[in-house]
Amino acid sequence: MYPSGRWDGFWVQSHCGRQAMSAFALRFADGRATGEGRDRVGVFTFEGEYHETTGAVRLVKQYIGKHQVLYVGQPDGEGSIAGTWYLVGDSGPFLMRPVVAKPSGDEPIQEIG
Repeated sequence: MYPSGRWDGFWVQSHCGRQAMSAFALRFADGRATGEGRDRVGVFTFEGEYHETTGAVRLVKQYIGKHQVLYVGQPDGEGSIAGTWYLVGDSGPFLMRPVVAKPSGDEPIQEIG
């Protein structure tokens, strides 16, 4: 359902606005999801699950030596995961999307048949 590899995205919190999650790794296999990365709060890991048919995702983001954040999301119809993150006493939206290689311009032209 989702590609394993590099992802990026953002989360929004009322007192600090939109915050980028620079490229991080996510792996999807047999309904389990794992990953790791870094954002303005620090280094983190992801551990959770996804539904192979609906695409529903539930991930726990564990900041190393710090707190956890629960991410609950759904596919947005364009390959990304959109949803809500939850922290004790706070929550907000997030979006995660696979990093897609940009064309270099040297690719051969493909005929549409």
